[in-house]
Amino acid sequence: RFIIATCEKGTVESMDDMKDIKARLDEIMKANPNFVEKASVKAFRTTDASKVSSLRKIDAESDPETQPKHRNGVFARFRKQPEVVEATQVKKLEPITQEVRVLRRDIKIGIPRVLNMYSLAPFFQTYFEAVGVGAQNIIYSDYTDPQMWYKGSRRGSIDQCFPSKVAIAHVHNLVFDQKKNKPDVIFYPIINKLISELVNIEDSAACPTVAISPEVVKAAFTKEGNTFEENDMRYLSPSFDPTDWPMFQYDMWKCMNDLLQVTWEENLEALDIAFKAWRGYFADMRSDARQVLNKLEEEGKLGVVMLARPYHNDPGLNHEIMEEIQKKGYPIFSIDSLPQDEDVLERLFGKEVEAGIITHPMDITDVWKNAYSENSSKKIWAAKYVARHPNLVAIDLSSFKCGHDAPNYNTIEKIIEASNTPYFTFFDIDESKPSGSIKIRVETIDYFLQRYQEHLQRKAT
Repeated sequence: RFIIATCEKGTVESMDDMKDIKARLDEIMKANPNFVEKASVKAFRTTDASKVSSLRKIDAESDPETQPKHRNGVFARFRKQPEVVEATQVKKLEPITQEVRVLRRDIKIGIPRVLNMYSLAPFFQTYFEAVGVGAQNIIYSDYTDPQMWYKGSRRGSIDQCFPSKVAIAHVHNLVFDQKKNKPDVIFYPIINKLISELVNIEDSAACPTVAISPEVVKAAFTKEGNTFEENDMRYLSPSFDPTDWPMFQYDMWKCMNDLLQVTWEENLEALDIAFKAWRGYFADMRSDARQVLNKLEEEGKLGVVMLARPYHNDPGLNHEIMEEIQKKGYPIFSIDSLPQDEDVLERLFGKEVEAGIITHPMDITDVWKNAYSENSSKKIWAAKYVARHPNLVAIDLSSFKCGHDAPNYNTIEKIIEASNTPYFTFFDIDESKPSGSIKIRVETIDYFLQRYQEHLQRKAT
């Protein structure tokens, strides 16, 4: 028999053979971590951060510093400092009342597991925990799958990209499918801009379709009767701009004071705790990725970087393409997991900084002048990273009708192929999952990657 484009377990008929295949795949995947999959899980877990001092028995003056730490070194004078953050000088907060403590402890907050929440969830998760919301009471919708889409999509009336359309199904999942842990509030903020690590950019705007999705969802559930009120829920879609930190502080306080009776001082302290935990989430992931990258360099092997938007970490949006590639023996990196250690950045971008081509390793103005869309700009920066690192190759994932990705296709291709680095694409992916076609494409990609890896190893000897 010759079988192609099917489940590995389907190639055998014996149970023992199937177990052997599964054990082999498990071993391969353990040896080749998938940071796309890791991020999709870790982003929605508790960060175990400290609580605001009004909830702690110890005096706030004994707390560790809340000011985020920043690296110093060769690029320190170029690094874009996050001026949006200022440590609050909270000396001591009066303990909250028992009534407020119980309110915060018992309230159940539902958050759709969609779009930029794949990068922002650690921030909001930590904020809620810091002010006293129980970690078990922060409820996320399930990961995207065909059944969820079928059940919840019929309310939609706007045909935008699938990642935005599926937000309606995720809210439907929170309202109707979380039987044992039904939320009291659905928190789905409008995020207009994103905090950026890049420098010399025009703006760091979120995709407007993505940003306004909370209001589209609200309309879908309230046009013909208020579904939230009918289910004893409240829907909150405040508008936030984290790049304007003073206004963000005020907007968060206004929202949380109304919802949880958070005081201004508690709000400031919780925001600092949340920001520190959010930075720590990325730092931890990059630290783990650095170890994997070091091993690739030592062994002359390849890793694959998924050039995509944060929400493509959702297995229901990326159609598990990266997992299929991981099974072939390649570790998978997301853009946010690419190590930014000073020695790595200096090795990849140092000569260009010295030559004045760019002002900093996080500068993309040499290849993309109109950098105003944050997630588009990050894809271009990651393409530059891959093009300069001999042990990395790229797979570009993009959703059907993504108006921000389309102008970048040619630029990203030119950046990567300028260094003769393999480059593969899965464009226009949507709700349909052509499993057979994906497996055939992955087989083809694996063939070329094996040849390229052999080429690298011959050069090294």
